[in-house]
Amino acid sequence: MPYSKYPTIDWKSNEYHKLQEVVDLLKAVLERESKRSCASEHLVPGDEEVVEEVIAMLEERIDYDPTPNDPGEPPITLDEMHSAAWKEHQEMHR
Repeated sequence: MPYSKYPTIDWKSNEYHKLQEVVDLLKAVLERESKRSCASEHLVPGDEEVVEEVIAMLEERIDYDPTPNDPGEPPITLDEMHSAAWKEHQEMHR
């Protein structure tokens, strides 16, 4: 194996990848359960709703975007910053 000063990242060992595998597994369970007749269901009534809620909660965490919804003030350009500083500088000399 060649030497690299940068460590390689095994994305499959990332915990969010493991959570995605759990979501995929739960979706497969619901898929199989939906194909069974009422007499041969493995889950008790109400379990499907619980599993769907768990999937929704996990997907919400996996897809979490920490970017704030409020963009705040628009960024100031260097030209605007320089102009404001120059104006302030001129005012101080009056």
